[in-house]
Amino acid sequence: MISESILCLAVAIFRESRGEPIKAQYMVAEVIHNRSKHPNYPNDYCSVIKQKNQFPFYKNSNSLKPPRYEMEAWEKSVAVARSFSKNKTNYTKGAVYFNTRSLGVRYKTDVKPCVVGKHIFY
Repeated sequence: MISESILCLAVAIFRESRGEPIKAQYMVAEVIHNRSKHPNYPNDYCSVIKQKNQFPFYKNSNSLKPPRYEMEAWEKSVAVARSFSKNKTNYTKGAVYFNTRSLGVRYKTDVKPCVVGKHIFY
């Protein structure tokens, strides 16, 4: 059985960073976690992900269902979500944003940008 928060986190990891280095997958989880602790965002993972225009993959509640393809990547995403929920990492040093490197830093923050794989976290 998988809890709703782990499911939401795993789907986000899968949709945003499958195929990326494992560190980048943990960093996606960190950004969602950091937002859930930030006063400008909702206080749980699913609500952070469901926020309008925050995650391009999220269109409606069907967006948070497990995929029916790339099952190995899905299982890895679930494992990262479960691991992160038990032992928080801090590779991003508090980042609340990430996007592809090609877009660069889009918002001013106090966090030093960090590039891993195809993403930049800040």
